[in-house]
Amino acid sequence: MNSQSLALHLPVRDPQSAFRTLGAGPSGRNPILLLCVLLAIVPGCGVPAPDGPGDSFGLDFSMPEGSTLNGVVVFYVDGLNGAIFEQMLDAGELPNFRRYFVDRGLYAPRAIANLPSVTLANLTSFSTGQMPGHHGVVGINWFDRSRLVWRNYETIAQKNSLDGDYSSPTLFEYLGDRTTAAIFFQPHRGATRWIENWTSAGPPYFFGWFQFVDRLTLMRLNMVADIARTRREWPALTVCYLLAPDFYAYARGVRSAEYRDAIRHSDRQIGRVLGDLERDGLLDKIHIALISDHSLGEVTRHCPMRGVLKRLGLELADERLWEETRFETRLERYRRSSAVLYSSGDRYAAVCLRKPVRREGKVVGLEAWPVRPSAEDLTAYPAWDPPKPEGLGAIFAPPSKAGQIDLIAELMKEEAIDALAWSAGPLKVRLRRRGGEVEFAEVGGKIAYRPVSGDDPLGYRGHVPAEVLAGKPADGRQWLQWTHPTNYPDLPEQLVAYFGSHRAGDLVAFATEGWDLNSVNRAGHGGLLPSDVATPLLLAGPGVPKGRLGAVRVIDMTATILTLLGRDVPGNLDGSSLLPPKTAR
Repeated sequence: MNSQSLALHLPVRDPQSAFRTLGAGPSGRNPILLLCVLLAIVPGCGVPAPDGPGDSFGLDFSMPEGSTLNGVVVFYVDGLNGAIFEQMLDAGELPNFRRYFVDRGLYAPRAIANLPSVTLANLTSFSTGQMPGHHGVVGINWFDRSRLVWRNYETIAQKNSLDGDYSSPTLFEYLGDRTTAAIFFQPHRGATRWIENWTSAGPPYFFGWFQFVDRLTLMRLNMVADIARTRREWPALTVCYLLAPDFYAYARGVRSAEYRDAIRHSDRQIGRVLGDLERDGLLDKIHIALISDHSLGEVTRHCPMRGVLKRLGLELADERLWEETRFETRLERYRRSSAVLYSSGDRYAAVCLRKPVRREGKVVGLEAWPVRPSAEDLTAYPAWDPPKPEGLGAIFAPPSKAGQIDLIAELMKEEAIDALAWSAGPLKVRLRRRGGEVEFAEVGGKIAYRPVSGDDPLGYRGHVPAEVLAGKPADGRQWLQWTHPTNYPDLPEQLVAYFGSHRAGDLVAFATEGWDLNSVNRAGHGGLLPSDVATPLLLAGPGVPKGRLGAVRVIDMTATILTLLGRDVPGNLDGSSLLPPKTAR
């Protein structure tokens, strides 16, 4: 997830230390702030301290005799960098993850997240088993050009609109005949019980007590256990969403001690919960999984995309209107602009553009928003020339028309931009880097590659068979296998899928290593590189073999859960089960 307002401040681990600091004013007391802190703490007073018993979180998972006990508990930890996680695991810093997961089951150090590699797009992908381009949630925010809606799930007003923004069935709906639970997990449509945590977790979240919020989330498993005992059935699926590592990375960077400490905190607290499951005899009867939505890379340089586009002369919409504003008003306001920018994770930015109307080669207007520009339009797009700052009068002077610019060429001049992508027609996508341009096209359900310019701009030579690089179509899973060790893993099928969504941008920018396209955080994600998409995946439980996995996708977990529970895997899922059907109990 990405929170610019919260990421401006270093989050503290727990309320206890912050309480003393926030309560101190000029006279040593700040009663209003103290009251706010108290209101934040009171709902979570029963939350175990971080340094409690290492083998117990104090949860009672005992079940009545004869209860149904097959189920899966998923710990969905936001923002785990796969390389750092593996380093810490090998160094013995994550003993519980090793004991309960690695030593008992499957471990993929470099599972590939979906494109764009941002939180709610990938959480929805886990819930549906589909890539964002197929389920339609293409970011934490996006613009729907047909309805003229700018969605932002980070706002309180819109956060719960997520489940109405996609129509694909969810895991919870596939398991509709069983009990299911979602704790702090936003794409939860169909869950028997959704535990939002808003009243108790909202204030601590506001103050940046993210590790406290995670322990509060884990404590809510007591509610799941109560339901299970009442129904004499352990839930088929329980998903717990934890966020602390992600926010520590934003505030301090992934190279920081604070980020590693947040991962250690996740290991310790999840280990305590698993200790309770083991004590009550459930650990060898249910399955447990640990996954993440994206990796994060260190950010040391910023290049705000909005400033770049305005400098190039695009008429960017400043208003972000949604359904609360009448459609007629949205229509009138968005008519004033030629472009809408949305971005997530700071390393992915999408630009939606109106198609220019040309007569005799000259731009005479812009089409309505539902009409997309062509690839040719992107290389000759109308732009305004902002007035030069000569005196105060220039500040208020209207811009003058500059003509047309090659948006792709101009944006590629920015060091911060590693790659640009755009649709080149139905099921066809172009991607340009400084080393050249390539085209991916879906042909009969397979992906064909065609070099347009340059010499191997993605570094695929030596990894992908020569005949495939010469144009022979190949299956998406084959592309995953071949490209997995490269700097652009699983890109072909993911990119084509993204541009299949009606909410995809017309021109999408992905940031260079070490850069972001914003101006706030010290870590980012959303891009194409391993530091954006490579994250750990772990699974353990009855029938799960012990081993190390190579080229897999995070959304393979969706199909795997269905397999573990003895369900058929629908043909429209983009992931594949990591286990054979006979694994079901």
